[in-house]
Amino acid sequence: MPQARKIVIVEDDRDLNSLLKYTLEATGDYQVESCFDGAVALETIQTTQPELIILDVMLPGASGIEVLTSLRNRAEHASLPIIMLTAKSLESDRIEGFELGADDYITKPFSPKELILRVQALLRRSRVQVPLQKSDQLDASLGKNGPDLNLEKSMRFGALTIFPELYRVEVTGDHVPLTSTEFQLLSFLAERAGRLQSRELLLQRVWGYEGNVNTRTVDTHVKRLRQKLGLAGTLIHTVHGFGYQLLVD
Repeated sequence: MPQARKIVIVEDDRDLNSLLKYTLEATGDYQVESCFDGAVALETIQTTQPELIILDVMLPGASGIEVLTSLRNRAEHASLPIIMLTAKSLESDRIEGFELGADDYITKPFSPKELILRVQALLRRSRVQVPLQKSDQLDASLGKNGPDLNLEKSMRFGALTIFPELYRVEVTGDHVPLTSTEFQLLSFLAERAGRLQSRELLLQRVWGYEGNVNTRTVDTHVKRLRQKLGLAGTLIHTVHGFGYQLLVD
């Protein structure tokens, strides 16, 4: 029998927190830890090492945005899947969460079934990143006389190099840390370089969503990805009203 996946719910509404915990654990697939305070949540996440976080925005102790920022600044949590949960419905709030590294965003009110589907989709596509120690050792050994990374399967587009088996991206030889979602989005575009990819297809193949999903998640993730890639970000071309493509020479 597969081991239950560990999830931390950070929500100060105790009734809602309990409902979400019960709903997830009732599937038999998840082991859930509840937190009601942002500062406490950071300590809990550090000690329990969950596989996914459900994070409310409005929290005592530290806001959800502060928790998100802190986690993304920690190398060991840079790719931890995070779903933002909030009563706010303004698009600017959703975009802020995405730009800071959230993988998904659900606005209250919502159905527990919808949340479970999002959790399943996010965990299904989430991949383990290169361990920090291995990545550090790799960075330290790189250089003119370092190992030839051409021995690894790679995809190259000008200054941009993607190592699928290492879950690693480099621009002009420098490592660019990406979240799991960002890496999979870039890899999907790279595997289909030169071909237009609609937002709907990206939502299905990268996020695992089926049907008509009204979300800006693709656009905000592309924006953040471009920022991280710097000059190489111009390789991701927008086709207005349709989607995106990775340009090739």
